[in-house]
Amino acid sequence: MKKFIFLYFSLLFFCLFSNVAAQNRRPESLSYKKIEEKIDQLHSDSIKMWKMIDFYIKKSKKDRNYEAQIYAYRYSTTYSKYPRNIAFADSALEVAKKSGKDDLLSSAYINRGKTWMDEKRYQKSLDDMLQAIKYSNKIGDNYTTYKTRYFIAQNKIYLGLYDEAIEELKPCIIFFKNNINNNSLGKDYEMFYMYSLMSYIDTNSKIYHQKENKPLLAEAFDYIKKNNLPQYLPYFVASDGINSFYAKNYKIAIEKLNKALALYNDKRFHYTETFYLGMSNWQLGNKEKAVRYFKLIDAQYTKNGKLDPHFRPTYEYLIKYYKAAGSKDLQLVYVNKLMELDRNYEKNYKYLYTTINKEYDTKKLQQEKSQLENSLQKQRIFYAAFFLIALFGGLFFVYRYLKLKKQYREKFENIIHPELHQTNKSENLKFYSPLPPADAEEIYYDNVPGINPQIVEHIVMQLENLEKEKLYLDPQLSQKSLSESIGTNSTYLSKIINVYKNKNFNHYINDLRMDYLLTQLKTKRKYLNKDVNQLAVLSGFNSTESFSKNFQRKFEMKPSVFIKLMKENAKNSA
Repeated sequence: MKKFIFLYFSLLFFCLFSNVAAQNRRPESLSYKKIEEKIDQLHSDSIKMWKMIDFYIKKSKKDRNYEAQIYAYRYSTTYSKYPRNIAFADSALEVAKKSGKDDLLSSAYINRGKTWMDEKRYQKSLDDMLQAIKYSNKIGDNYTTYKTRYFIAQNKIYLGLYDEAIEELKPCIIFFKNNINNNSLGKDYEMFYMYSLMSYIDTNSKIYHQKENKPLLAEAFDYIKKNNLPQYLPYFVASDGINSFYAKNYKIAIEKLNKALALYNDKRFHYTETFYLGMSNWQLGNKEKAVRYFKLIDAQYTKNGKLDPHFRPTYEYLIKYYKAAGSKDLQLVYVNKLMELDRNYEKNYKYLYTTINKEYDTKKLQQEKSQLENSLQKQRIFYAAFFLIALFGGLFFVYRYLKLKKQYREKFENIIHPELHQTNKSENLKFYSPLPPADAEEIYYDNVPGINPQIVEHIVMQLENLEKEKLYLDPQLSQKSLSESIGTNSTYLSKIINVYKNKNFNHYINDLRMDYLLTQLKTKRKYLNKDVNQLAVLSGFNSTESFSKNFQRKFEMKPSVFIKLMKENAKNSA
């Protein structure tokens, strides 16, 4: 259907000028011809072109040349967009009526009918074409009559009146074929023979008369080959592909449709081939590929706001695809687009709209739209609630993080500068060796019931030596091995450490190791670049896990956090 648009533009020019070229009876024809040539040359320069068209209109009015006025308005029609193109077409028709000449009236009605056709207003176009054929019959111009019948058939195809269209196309094919060798100036029987045959084949496909197309396609391919007409080949290849689609030969249809696209020597978007490629892939189960073709059609509709009713199923398949995929947002987008299209179709294609086989009618679309909107509203509420929870959760975690960071900083300062932050002696015991300084008061060694004070003194002195010599850095050190090296038993050693060190054996040894490590970190920056595994070994631990556990017990933070704070502190003091 859409693939004939480019043909319409060429036909428009043909319709505009064929009568004049054939009859060549316009006054000052040489002068007007030069103006037309100049307009065509200035096509790429819009401003200059319109100045020339305006000059054409003024000159033809001044000369009171009705025929030239009509041609001038036709140029204006061709290079204008809606609604100006219709206004210029109306002006051409008014001039034709003023002239009272049947040939000009026929030509002017064809011009406006063609313009309505380009705007997808097919009923209005059909009305004008029916008026045009009345005047062409009066003057006995068979070429214009059958050319108009061809346009009438196109409008009926767009309106869904396929049987009536075929009744118009059959005599067109015969007439143009019989006169194909007629070389009259401004008349192209061969072109209309090809177009009529092409349209007849496509219409047969739409009403499932594929068998009738086989001899017609063979006739077309044979004529194209014999007369070397490659410009028509892709359209008939595409028609053959569409014929295969309706015959359910989907793989063959895809092959032929792709071949047709490769043969086109233009940059236009080909709706028909794209649509049937999508439909064929869908039938083969290649739904993702099919949707890519349907989206190309949707992109064109989004761009220009127009879509032939024949391609309406595009949106039905897009709705089904995204419904199955669970994408409610996209499903609703395409439901809304199809409803928008249907409103337009119901207004401008009343007969065709009632004959379209619709899986999604207005009632079903409205129901689906309501369900989707309700579902999406609930979804939006859920997401909003989730967002608020996440926001408050995030704020809470940020608050906790900042609070924890502050606490870590305070603890870090207490560890690094205990003399500034601690006054309680019991707290000092946590970070410093519990052994008394050299100038401390006399120590009494009878504080451990059941153990001779001399033994207590001996063990305490040995502990002092252990701390002084840093024997606690031996990762193999244990309560048993230390008891044996001191010459006592584990029970005595444990009791004495509990009384004089205010902690059990493990905490005593591990705290000594931590204090040692803290001193190294404070005094030797190279230790800050070592990883946790290395620090564990250097401080006498035989496992990273034990090191980290004791570090957090003593300093209430992870080693990695402490090292990070130490690095920041070193950087700030540099």
